[in-house]
Amino acid sequence: MNRQGKQGKCYMDHFNSIKTSFLQINDEFLSLFNTARSIPGISPFPFDQWEKTVHSIEEQINEDTLRIAVVGAIKSGKSTFINAFLGGDYLKRGAGIVTSIVTKIRKGPTLTASLFFKTWDEVNAEMKEAMILFPSFERHSDDHQFDIRRAEDRMELERALKSLSVEKRIPQGTLDANGVLLTSYLKGYERIREEISQDGEIQRFEGTDFSKHKNFVGDDSLAVYLKDLELQIPGVNNLDDNIEIADCQGSDSPNPLHLSMIQDYLMGTHLIIYLVSSRTGIRQADIKFLSIIKKMGLMENIYFVINCDLSEHDKLDDLKNLVNRTLEEVSVIKPGPQIFTFSTLFNLIRQFGENASHKNILRVEQWKDETELSTFSDNETERFLTLFGEKLTRDRFNLLLKNHLERFALMAAGLHDWIRINHNILIKDTEGAMEVLQEIKNVQAQLNQLKSLISNTIDAASRETKLDVWKTVDRFFDVRGGNLVKDIREHIRNYKVDYQTSEDDVDDLGFSATLHAIFQDFRHDIDLFMAEVINPQLIQFTHQEEIKVDTFLADIARAYDSRMGNALQKYEKALENMGISSRRHTFDEIYSIDLENLKKRIRCNVPKLVSALRYTAKVRTEAIMRLKYYDLVKFIKKVLKKDIQNEKAGEILALKDGVQRIKKETMRSIISSLNNYKENLKFLYLFRIIDEAPKILNGMLLDRFHVFTVDISATADSIGTEQSVKEDAINILELMDDSLKTLSSRILYLREDMESQ
Repeated sequence: MNRQGKQGKCYMDHFNSIKTSFLQINDEFLSLFNTARSIPGISPFPFDQWEKTVHSIEEQINEDTLRIAVVGAIKSGKSTFINAFLGGDYLKRGAGIVTSIVTKIRKGPTLTASLFFKTWDEVNAEMKEAMILFPSFERHSDDHQFDIRRAEDRMELERALKSLSVEKRIPQGTLDANGVLLTSYLKGYERIREEISQDGEIQRFEGTDFSKHKNFVGDDSLAVYLKDLELQIPGVNNLDDNIEIADCQGSDSPNPLHLSMIQDYLMGTHLIIYLVSSRTGIRQADIKFLSIIKKMGLMENIYFVINCDLSEHDKLDDLKNLVNRTLEEVSVIKPGPQIFTFSTLFNLIRQFGENASHKNILRVEQWKDETELSTFSDNETERFLTLFGEKLTRDRFNLLLKNHLERFALMAAGLHDWIRINHNILIKDTEGAMEVLQEIKNVQAQLNQLKSLISNTIDAASRETKLDVWKTVDRFFDVRGGNLVKDIREHIRNYKVDYQTSEDDVDDLGFSATLHAIFQDFRHDIDLFMAEVINPQLIQFTHQEEIKVDTFLADIARAYDSRMGNALQKYEKALENMGISSRRHTFDEIYSIDLENLKKRIRCNVPKLVSALRYTAKVRTEAIMRLKYYDLVKFIKKVLKKDIQNEKAGEILALKDGVQRIKKETMRSIISSLNNYKENLKFLYLFRIIDEAPKILNGMLLDRFHVFTVDISATADSIGTEQSVKEDAINILELMDDSLKTLSSRILYLREDMESQ
């Protein structure tokens, strides 16, 4: 698979060529600025802001990242797909499902695995959360902060875990995720404690030690301590410096919090590759997850790969029947899906050549003999790589380079005008030069009025948009009348507990363990509801508000554009009066702002989604107190020789009281989390974009009319200087103009080249 599709490689090479051209143009602008700075007898270098822009463009081109997420159910072949794509066995295949790590892969100078560990505070907080209502662990409450570094705390937790019977560890037939989490932390503590710190440690495995990172990913007792994992792979043809590909946790992971982490990553991706195993086809878990992706508004850029197990299919017709069935099922959610079918394992093993194991060599030979199937897989691989390369490069032209090209053209036009004006002043006599200077002052006065008028227009639009956003966001998150909170409250209120079964559990497991089992089931249900229902609503709403902000950006751009038409005519008239023909900007809609590019430029990201909820141990304390109260009532009835209809009535009443307390605390926790999201969405995201946009437009205005916004008094003073100094300055300006003509032609050629793709 690493033998990249010919057309896909062509697109990738073409993009890299254009990126190189951009960086060369950047360097040429810097060279021109240095030349301008050295010219004798004219105003000091007036292009400091442009110089910063050029450095910023170079930084954005080199650092801007296109993210690709590889997702799908557990055992669908995600890691094998990425390994085949990269051309080596870099990722651990079949890793555990306890952790929620998203493994990120980038191209790098050396083979390096960077492991980012949780801090001690993060470890203890996660463990403490897992111990809420944990049976046989009565001592720890909000007044006693658990710390895994204390031997007595570890010993007490270990005793509590060992005291649980199989029934307690597997309530209602489901493995207790919190029990597994706590056991993993204890099991890995001695081996990992030197790697953890209060500030968060990073461990790197390089070169021949690279594969050691698999020991952490494949062992839950070590992986549980990891917060992030990043791999750098050198010499990969399919990876560009600005591409990040991520191996995401299985979409059908039993832990709903893993789904929330995947959702957070997906919100920042540009392309999703969804893996489906040919052994199973589309499953209910796939349909559910794809429905969530659709609700998130991310179905536009998704490719489906049916990972074909060549040993499972006797004939190509059987495989094609599966493909057609998958196409029909996926089309219900994503009309006209792009589906590719090939064997990721076949593609991977072949790249090992003679270094493959004997078993795998025999596998490859057997699959090659199945000519019809293997040829189909190869053709599909080629088709995928071709469209994949085309998709990435075309999207990147739009996302990364187009706005930079427009900025280049603006700077070139402004620099040309500056050169011609200074040249015109220097070649004139004193009277003619003074006329030019007076014309410049007149235009400067008009521009100042224009800037003030535009500023007032933008300020009014900004205030109006902010007020609209504020009202809409507050209404959406309103605790009393908002549908979001209403849906959550109804779900919690309608959650049912089978108290008849719980009565039997009290006999078998005890009160504390039964309350814990109820709590775990409830928490799992709520976490799943938040991930599957509420988070997609949050993402959908956020997209709607982004559209509102995008409309604001378009409106203020039009306000600029309507003013600029008249201003540009006056500007060109002023240049003509000075005997200068202006070099017109060659792009349409120069006063536009792309939301995605703006967000990247100001490093503004959507707030993290609502996921983990906080509970306290007071719930169990209050439940135990209630139980004691009901036991006392039962004892008094016995003393008074009154009939007791149900010996377990006290326990059931205490359980009901505990469940009600859990529900109330859950609702309080969710409202608090939603409130934080609401405030961050308004002030750190939407309002920040609204505030920064006018600054970008103002920069465009200054770019176009830069020559009339700088102080040219030094050039005016040079009118009476020695002729030799003036001649030197004139010669340099003329050389600059020649270089700028060549540079402008290259910018125009790049534009035409990009538009032809």
